[in-house]
Amino acid sequence: MDQQNRHPQDIDITIKNIILPLLESKLMRDIIGIKYKRELDSVFKTTKERRVDLLLELEDDSILHIEFQTTNDNTMLYRMFEYYSLIKMEYKEKTIHQKLIYLGEDKCNMKNTLKDSKLYYEYELIDLKDFQCDDLLESDNMADITFAFLCNVRNREKLFRKALSKLRKLPEQERSDWVGKILTFLNVRPKLNEEFERVFKEEPMLEIPPLTIEELRKSPFTAKTVEQLEQEATLKTKKDDIKSVILIKFGVIPKELEEKIETTDDIQTLDEMFKKVILAGKIEEIL
Repeated sequence: MDQQNRHPQDIDITIKNIILPLLESKLMRDIIGIKYKRELDSVFKTTKERRVDLLLELEDDSILHIEFQTTNDNTMLYRMFEYYSLIKMEYKEKTIHQKLIYLGEDKCNMKNTLKDSKLYYEYELIDLKDFQCDDLLESDNMADITFAFLCNVRNREKLFRKALSKLRKLPEQERSDWVGKILTFLNVRPKLNEEFERVFKEEPMLEIPPLTIEELRKSPFTAKTVEQLEQEATLKTKKDDIKSVILIKFGVIPKELEEKIETTDDIQTLDEMFKKVILAGKIEEIL
């Protein structure tokens, strides 16, 4: 589905679910700066629940909060300030750092400073389009190569062909998984998407039968089997996986379907729902 017709928050959820397992990539290490000790609980319960994208305890005992954003949001400054307040209340003696990572194609126009009377607040805003990462082209780590699609690489042709060459050497299941991740990233960068599709079609080294480029676009980025899902520890993971697959295949989650997923707390039912989503040719078959 066209990027403009997809709900920005839904896209952000999909992107976040791809990025969080890749914290050890060089790009994320560069952005974080200091090595982190552990990931902290990202949920804050006040009068209503608030959840941040990523919360890390760093080696210097400070706290790093990271948000991912694929579209401009004129409320982001106030959201970040609210998150800061919630985090500071929880970790009163800790130094709090905040970074917003913007992944979108449009020019970033969000504000990151707030001045009001005697108040001054600021968070770090990173537009990945301006983040120089040519060195990622020298990496053999698939996470580094995938992230390079979102940041500033001077030789896009080299990036595309290296990605395809690397993908060719991967086992079929892992290869399909990484292609799905790359195509998901490209959904927020339509201009790059056109370039990549051209190289993809020209590249003789890569064959992923029987999937076509359009079928790959619809494939779940997680590429998880039902057996793998059964090993997941929580209902939340299962629900997130189902929603992510729906977003990759159909581009949007109808409100009634999202409510159905969120109100289902039976693991077997969620497993059956996941199978149904995988096999569905159109979203009406899931409702």
